[in-house]
Amino acid sequence: MKTIRKIILTSFARLATAVAFAAKPIPGPKGGKIVTAEAPHVEFFVEKDRSVIVSFYDKDMKPVTPAGQVVSAVAEAKTGKVTLAFTAKDGALVSTAPLPEGDGYRVVVQVRDTAEARPKNYRVEFHEEVCGECKRAEYACICDEAGGDKHDH
Repeated sequence: MKTIRKIILTSFARLATAVAFAAKPIPGPKGGKIVTAEAPHVEFFVEKDRSVIVSFYDKDMKPVTPAGQVVSAVAEAKTGKVTLAFTAKDGALVSTAPLPEGDGYRVVVQVRDTAEARPKNYRVEFHEEVCGECKRAEYACICDEAGGDKHDH
């Protein structure tokens, strides 16, 4: 009986994983990467000056003003790790310092629903060049997973 239960649970887990990987990425309204699969959605967007804007959206992708969320990020650049702090500005959270120069590095975004809440970590592979297919920055590309082909960076 326990063996059958394990087989069924394993099958459901594999099915859920397959569905998650088959889902098309959600385009961020500002042109950034939506890092969450469910609402409230969190968008990671890099401005031309390399400052980072983290915006929140409801299930219908309508903007939601941050209400107590705490965000931090660690850029794991080739020159070393850089921690970014965020402050509220114009209905979003904006980094107080820019991302390090260069690209091809990981940025770990940590979101807490409140200062006391357990953090949720999201990883973004930062590549600033523009995708020829969807015309978005590569870190926010919405056609990588959808078509199954990986772009060359």
